[in-house]
Amino acid sequence: MQSPFTHQKPAHASNGFTLIELLVVILIIAALAAITFTALARIKKSANQAITTGNMRQIGVALASFSAENNRFPSQIGDPVWDRAIMTQLGQVVVPTGNGSIKRSAFPALQGLASIFTTPEDKEKRDPSVYQRSFAIVPWTTNWSNGTAFRGWKDRPFSKGIPNSALIAPEKAAMVVQWYSGDSGIANLLGHGNHAYHDMGGPPKALGPQQQVLFADGHIEKIPANITNAEFVKRYWPGSMGNIN
Repeated sequence: MQSPFTHQKPAHASNGFTLIELLVVILIIAALAAITFTALARIKKSANQAITTGNMRQIGVALASFSAENNRFPSQIGDPVWDRAIMTQLGQVVVPTGNGSIKRSAFPALQGLASIFTTPEDKEKRDPSVYQRSFAIVPWTTNWSNGTAFRGWKDRPFSKGIPNSALIAPEKAAMVVQWYSGDSGIANLLGHGNHAYHDMGGPPKALGPQQQVLFADGHIEKIPANITNAEFVKRYWPGSMGNIN
């Protein structure tokens, strides 16, 4: 005889989750996934920025080595263009001449070195047959200017590298900046001479709220990507050079 105090489990009861319990579990999993994806995105962004910084430092060391050997900075549109000019300092034995974009098929040996001039933060579309470039030279180094906010070294030919003696405040002299696409729709390509950070007008595209800038003393700063060139000149060039007209 069954005791009246014995608990009887309802016939309709189940050992599974209720709908509410399932919804709670799904929400928890979704929240954890969102947190994980956000953390991974931050880690990836930090890693990409670190690669950018490392590549800029290598470029800076090469520029410093070039200027020490030649007593001037490289040209912007001359032969060699500024990036070609420092390839020797970066370990390249055979450097392509000229001032146009460099085809991958013509110089496959440049593959490794070319990566120094790029950053994974650069998502701009380029012609895949040529090497891309993610950085631009700042025109005070090359005496290249549109003659407005910045006027180059008065005793030097147009677009020839500024002599070392002109640099009096390296910590104020921005040299290289992140820049992914050029004015008038011209892509920023390795070996191409048309890319300097203009003294007026500003780069039309930069990634995210900040971009990294390499200075002549070797330090790197993050500055707002939406800064105008007029602001850039006012903030980073005054006092960096002597004897300019």
